[in-house]
Order: sequence, then structure tokens, then C-alpha cells
Amino acid sequence: MNQGDTKRKLLLIGPGKTSVHLRNYFHLVKDFFDEVLVISNDPIEWADCKVINFSLKNPLKFYKNIKRVRSIIKTFQPSCIHIHQANSAAYMAMKANKKSVPVVLTTWGTDVLVLPEKNAAMKRMVKYCLNQADVVTADASFMIDKIVKLGRAKDNVLVNFGIDYENVTIPEKENFIYSNRLHADLYNIDQVISQSENFLKTHQDWTLIIGAKGSNTDQLKVLASDTLPSNQFEFIGFVDKDVNKAYYLKSKIWVSIPSSDGTAISLLEAMGYGCIPVVSDLPANREWIQDGVNGVIVNGHLTEALNRALKLNADEVIAMNQKIIESKATKEVNRTIFLEIYKGLD
Repeated sequence: MNQGDTKRKLLLIGPGKTSVHLRNYFHLVKDFFDEVLVISNDPIEWADCKVINFSLKNPLKFYKNIKRVRSIIKTFQPSCIHIHQANSAAYMAMKANKKSVPVVLTTWGTDVLVLPEKNAAMKRMVKYCLNQADVVTADASFMIDKIVKLGRAKDNVLVNFGIDYENVTIPEKENFIYSNRLHADLYNIDQVISQSENFLKTHQDWTLIIGAKGSNTDQLKVLASDTLPSNQFEFIGFVDKDVNKAYYLKSKIWVSIPSSDGTAISLLEAMGYGCIPVVSDLPANREWIQDGVNGVIVNGHLTEALNRALKLNADEVIAMNQKIIESKATKEVNRTIFLEIYKGLD
């Protein structure tokens, strides 16, 4: 921490309205600090914020924005800087900071899994960001392995954002399949819809509940109308956390089959609230789900996976998953880890 100021000040940097993750993280740790200032690429309402365009498209504007970030650091005098995602925002902040203030960098998944594979320049940028940080965090062990392969061998911490989880009673479940990932290509919601067709036609008392929205929403609605029985699917859009929790609690199955992912908070919520998880075969998912034991890993057609999920003992799955969440994935457990990281920067 900055020895010249007894106040704990956090400069938090990352995407604003485009993601709820930064907001959730702010609420997770804000009480540890006397002041928190956010730098984001768009305005936010939940914290004091400076808006900076993180885009690399215009090099002149990018370097001007480095100077703006440097000025913010000098004026705010943070005890530490915490950057979310090893991308252009992190690159800008690292260039502005020049190691003058301790930095924690939290990777989200695509930044270390996908971005370095795009081209050599992106790989150099990600490696630079990783090596400029004092501490790097990731929410899955395989992501830590990737970070090590990118050249950062130490001070990598396994920690997730955790979920609100207390006094949870699982009610009687309904025949719902809940899908609440973003409607973007990465999350394969089109496959969730098209590959649920046979299951729904042979299980006419089941309903597919499709939450969230995104750039693909309109075409997904057309696909569902053309493919699925008309009374067996529903689009509910983005819902608040209480409604989202209610859908978890009454859904027997939760499905998520993205092409790439870290530890999804929605997976942890689904496990904690008593859904049988049906997930794509990704390293992060396998860190939480043992196929055929506490969920199902999709290795073929989704209908086959859904049918396998019905054969599991739901009560045993719920008990196993609640024990996992209580020990590894609550906000309290993970808040403690993040606060220890901050204290270690003193």
C-alpha cells in the first residue's frame, strides 16, 4: 500500500455497463477501503467513475488516454490498482502506472485463453500485462496453468468472486431447464435451443426457460419458434437477482454449453440452488463437475446429456453441490482471499 497516505484507496479498472462482474466485485470489497474510484469504458451509476475509452483502434487517442489515466493515478493516489481483464484496459493502465502503485490483475477467461491466440501482438500485450502485475488472480486452475505458460510463474492466486449463499432451502423442483447465459456466439444458445428439440418433444411436461439477452436474441427467438413446441419454451430476458435465484430454485436442470469459459458464476449459483448442471466439456467446468456424479458433461448431443441428467439421483447431486459451494464458492470465502491479497501489498 502507499506509505504516504494512511487511507486505503482502491482504483478499480474494467468494463462497466457491459458486464455485471465489475459491479459485483466492487460490492464484494468496497468496505475494506476508505475510497474507491472506478475507471471504466462507459458511465456507471454504482460508484464514482472516470470514463476512459480503452480501444486500441486509434493509437493517438490511446496514448492520450494513457496520459489521462496517469493523471488520475497521480491525483487520486491509490493504495493499489485492481484491473479486471488482461486486455487493452490493463495495457493502458500498466503503461500509465509504470509500477508506481501495486497492481492486482484479475483475469476473466477469454483474455488469457483466446486473446493471445489471435495474433502475436495480442499475445505480447497479454504477456506484458501479466508480468507488470504484482499479483494475478484467476478463477480456474487451468487458467493459472495458461498464465504460467504465458511467462508468469509466481504470485498467481486461485480465487473466484463467489456467490451470495446463506439460509438456502431447496423447494420442490419443477420440470424446467434453465439457460441464462448471454446471447452471443460464444455461449451457443442456438445449440441449446436446437438440441433441446427432441428432448422437449418426448418430455411434453418440460419447459426450456431462456434468460438473458444479447446480439443474437432476435434470431434465437425465431429459431425457437421454428424448432420447439410452442408451449414448451419461454424467453424471460434479463431479470434481477431475486428472480434469477427463483428460477434456479425451481429448475431441475441448468444448461450452459459455451465454447470457452472460466469458472462461471452462474454455474456456481446453479450448483448452490439445486439444479443439476449440464455443461460443455471445458477444463473449468471439470474443476467443479464430475460427469455422472454431480452433473453432466456434454460429449455429444444435448438431448442425450439431458436424458442422462434425469437418471441422476437429484437429492444426492444437490447435497454434493451445496457442500462444494459452501466450502469454495461463497462470497465470504473468496472475499477473505482478496482482502489477504490487498493486505499483502503493504
